Amino acid sequence: MDLNKITKEELILELKKHDAKETFFDNVSNIAYFSTDENRLVTEWNSASEDLYGYKKPEALGRKIEELIVPVYQREVFIAEFDEKKAVFGQEVEYQKSDGISTRVYVNSLFLNIDVKKVSYHHIALSTTKIQHVNRLHELVGRAEVDLSENSKMLVISLDKNGYIKDFNPFAEQLLGYTKEDVIERNFVELFVPHSYKEKTMGQIQRSFKSKSVRLKSDLPILCKNGIKKIVHWEQTFVNNYETKSSTMLLVGDVSKDSQNSAQERLEYLANYDSLTDLPNRNLLQNRMVNAINRAARHHQKMITMYLNLDNFKTINHTLGYASGDELLKSVAERLHSELRDSDTIARFSGDEFVLLFENVQNELDAGTIAQRVNALFQKPFHVGETELFLNLNMGISFFPSDANDAKILLKLANMAMLKSKESKTTNFQFFKAELFDEITNRTVLESNLRRALKEKEFFVEYQPQIDAKSGKIVGAEALVRWTGADLKSIPPLDFIPVAEDTGLILEIGEIVLQNAISQMKQWHDKGYSDLKIAVNISGIQLLQSRLTSQIDTILKETGFNPYQLELELTESVLMENIDLASKVLKSFQEKGINISIDDFGTGYSSLNYLKRLPINTLKIDQSFIRNIQSDENDKIIVNTVIAMAHSLGLSVVAEGVEEVYQYEYLTQRGCDTLQGYYFGKPLSAENFEQLLTQNDNIVRSNDSQESFDYDLKLALEKYSKPINLH
Repeated sequence: MDLNKITKEELILELKKHDAKETFFDNVSNIAYFSTDENRLVTEWNSASEDLYGYKKPEALGRKIEELIVPVYQREVFIAEFDEKKAVFGQEVEYQKSDGISTRVYVNSLFLNIDVKKVSYHHIALSTTKIQHVNRLHELVGRAEVDLSENSKMLVISLDKNGYIKDFNPFAEQLLGYTKEDVIERNFVELFVPHSYKEKTMGQIQRSFKSKSVRLKSDLPILCKNGIKKIVHWEQTFVNNYETKSSTMLLVGDVSKDSQNSAQERLEYLANYDSLTDLPNRNLLQNRMVNAINRAARHHQKMITMYLNLDNFKTINHTLGYASGDELLKSVAERLHSELRDSDTIARFSGDEFVLLFENVQNELDAGTIAQRVNALFQKPFHVGETELFLNLNMGISFFPSDANDAKILLKLANMAMLKSKESKTTNFQFFKAELFDEITNRTVLESNLRRALKEKEFFVEYQPQIDAKSGKIVGAEALVRWTGADLKSIPPLDFIPVAEDTGLILEIGEIVLQNAISQMKQWHDKGYSDLKIAVNISGIQLLQSRLTSQIDTILKETGFNPYQLELELTESVLMENIDLASKVLKSFQEKGINISIDDFGTGYSSLNYLKRLPINTLKIDQSFIRNIQSDENDKIIVNTVIAMAHSLGLSVVAEGVEEVYQYEYLTQRGCDTLQGYYFGKPLSAENFEQLLTQNDNIVRSNDSQESFDYDLKLALEKYSKPINLH
């Protein structure tokens, strides 16, 4: 007898042709048959039922059927349907064997009045392998004889040829966290498949529809609604709807953890793939590099290793939080993976660093074109929640075989080139060159010395006077960090600040400057110089890290310093990295009375729009516009425009880099508010600056003697600048 082909009418006829106690099912080895009375007590139990469910006939007879084979969580439903005399035909059901292990069977069951005096329940079932199960389910769905919404401990999802979900069973809802209504007509690949598998999976679906082929034993990570990944063993087949003459793909997924093979596959996956982005990790990258090198050597081809770093990613983590940073990394991985060729490799190497392998690259021109193509992917913004972010890349490139023929060395050389690209003002990618060895070595030594200097407290603050253009008096100072090493040599800020920012050490250095500068200025206030302001530079990392506000609050509280006499200086580029967040932080400072100054104004993203949006008090004209103001008409026009614009917006103006008398006179005549530069003096130690303040009391501009004022002020500044030999 073929259960797959028997109809309901044929089953009833066969049952009525035989006595219930001597049914023909006793002689069928592959079809489990049992019957019960109206109280659900077992009255018949054939040998196939013994094999399938694990109970011998004497053990089963007279017992409640639900106690034997129905899982506890399904018994209430089973009893209710039994009492309603609900028949089942061609349905896949999960039952429980005597040892507690679940088994899936195809069921036909119905109620018959074979004996006029009583009603009996007859149940036949066929146990199959998973492959038989999929094929049978294929046939049943194709004939519309089973509903995918029926209970199952398998994920059952049907798709059309474009990957859109047409059905979604309750177990899929339970496991994946979406309701059926959430997913119907949504794309399976976009919704559930991790980034690095999307293209491959969509291609497989389309190819399978084209050939109507069945692919079994396919393991694929699936993303649940809560972000957790589950490795699912999928079986796939096609369902033909003969009425509509269309096909759907049926995916049946098993998430059983009892399978030793599945456990091994999960371990192998975790060993070779990054758990956040699903990209190959360092381990798999190393293997792929070795294979790529071997292929390139065999075919006499070139290969490039591209080391990619996300610029200022640490700032995003500090400001938006690590969860948002993770979301951004996943978006980066997806964008990179979607645009690369199948022959290319992309791996996540570390936190914000990726490595790309490109085979069969002819020369540096080709490599440069590839780098530009990768860079173009980042010209569009990324979205994390409601925040729009633009990312800049730093890329380093090494060549096989000209640079090295070993995978680890190629990676190291590409990393060196990437670090060099960070310093470039003209391009964001660099090829490895031999001279980089010395530069990287020096940078490594500098970083090590920076860490030592922090421990040894080698950083200190100097103060450059700021002069009121009208009165000629000192009205404040800019605090500037200085570093003298153990060998008593001064290290220029332009050398160590970029490294400090790249390594995050600027946070600790910045705190030292804030603490020392505010404390020192408070001491001068207490000595009678209470009108002086102190300006402190703030880096992008400092501004966007969550503890800056509380850090400044603590220093102000401990010192008793008036916040209205503190000015924080920030560059335009820092503010524009995340203008929305910067605006929020700066407004919180302004509410406390702290002043905000834009440093190096005119060199970055100068626009009336951001000047309007941000709570700014002061613009500092960059010294590059002051330097040639005597000879360059364009510089004059720019300076005049900035002063006029700032005043029209209610902002004050500081000119930095004033080194000559003409510059001083011109800026004063044009209404610049405050002046700063070597014409008035170099940065001074706290002791020398205090000595200068005593001279400031006696320096009063005389209408009759401008030259006398200039001479006296400059003489005093030069006197107290002599011990400081900084350039």
